[in-house]
Amino acid sequence: MVVLKVGKATISIALAVILMLGAVSCRNSQTLSGEEGQVTTKSVTTTQQPTVTTTKPTGKVVQLTNLMAGIKANQSKAVLLDEDFINPTVDFSVELFKKSVTKGKNSLISPVSVYLALGMAAGGANGTTLAEFEKLLGGQNLKQKDLNLYYRAFSKSLTDDKEGKLTIANSVWYRDDGMLEIKKDFLQTNADYYGAGAFKADFNATKTVDEINNWVKTNTDGQIDKIVDKIDSLTECYLFNTLYFEAEWDEIYYETDKEQAKFTLSNGKHITTEYMKGKESSYLANQNCTGFLKPYRGEKYSFVALLPNQGVTMDKFITSLSGKTFLELLHKKSEEKVITKLPKFRYQYDFDLNSALRQLGLKTAFNESADFGSMSEEKLFLYDVRHKTSIHVYEKGTKAGAASVMEIWKMGLDMDTDKPKEVILDRPFVYAIIDNKTSLPIFMGTMMDPSKE
Repeated sequence: MVVLKVGKATISIALAVILMLGAVSCRNSQTLSGEEGQVTTKSVTTTQQPTVTTTKPTGKVVQLTNLMAGIKANQSKAVLLDEDFINPTVDFSVELFKKSVTKGKNSLISPVSVYLALGMAAGGANGTTLAEFEKLLGGQNLKQKDLNLYYRAFSKSLTDDKEGKLTIANSVWYRDDGMLEIKKDFLQTNADYYGAGAFKADFNATKTVDEINNWVKTNTDGQIDKIVDKIDSLTECYLFNTLYFEAEWDEIYYETDKEQAKFTLSNGKHITTEYMKGKESSYLANQNCTGFLKPYRGEKYSFVALLPNQGVTMDKFITSLSGKTFLELLHKKSEEKVITKLPKFRYQYDFDLNSALRQLGLKTAFNESADFGSMSEEKLFLYDVRHKTSIHVYEKGTKAGAASVMEIWKMGLDMDTDKPKEVILDRPFVYAIIDNKTSLPIFMGTMMDPSKE
């Protein structure tokens, strides 16, 4: 038997993904900008399109043009979120997490936001570039058209929660200088499957930076207030995805559930931190770790905590993780009481994903061989991918945010069940927030030091 008690908590998680695109042959080109493309769908019926909430930019960008004018999202066939989708998606999610962890530091990514942004970009790719996107995101079997259908269905499923809140928004911004022409088929695909808004704006105007950051801030409920510092003269396009998550614990933490106790850092030193004590009913264990699953109100999402066994370093444990082992841990959970202690923590994380994506197989998109011919006749290549997150877990809830930026420039440049089990998170651990239906992680992170912000 395993024991745990949880209190009321609210979780807010926000993520923005930006892809910045550049054209090879021309110094200036057009840009998409805008606050269109917020998916707030509450229906899981995949024959319907995601609902797009359109909010106009709040600043005064000169000659802001809506490129989606006259483009209406088409309906497409329904798909089930089956193993053909879940298996390669959890593989990508866990492998991206492993490549994104900074040794000795608290880490956090949102695989969902990253692969939705990559899916949008894949819609503009051809040839080898497209094949690499497809293999990265879909494994050996899923093609771009399959991924589009699955991503649309999963976005609808994630946002269908009456108890909590999860919103997804997408938009594309292009430079407005008459040089770069974006193909309508690319815009249509993003409207059909991602509910994206698409605009062109003056990238030389400082107000455009404000508009971009305001769009991200609005769609992450203020969790991410800045993602772009300035727009480079070579930047041609941004693709944004934001993800905002807010939910309460199914059982709340009370003042009597809190206590001060020590947390052992990876170097063996101790700090004193505040814990939230509780009891849960789902126990997780394999040869490398123990853990628990803590549901949010409505039981659509859960917080997962994985504590490496004594003698298993965080590096070794993370290396042992795979999409398969992550799902096995969740699917083989035992329904028994677990005594738990969860430390309060708050931190931000900023990580460059270029190396991670290259190591995972997305190589051509980053060099002169890139082919984004389905987006534009101009030669475009992926210059940089960045990811920024923040999270705050405390007695009344959690607030978190994340932002990813992809920039494309011009080319040329086992335990006794009769004894109560315990999972005391008093040393570094891995955690995740998952969708209970598919067990896919929405966020994954490491907690190395709860005192660091």
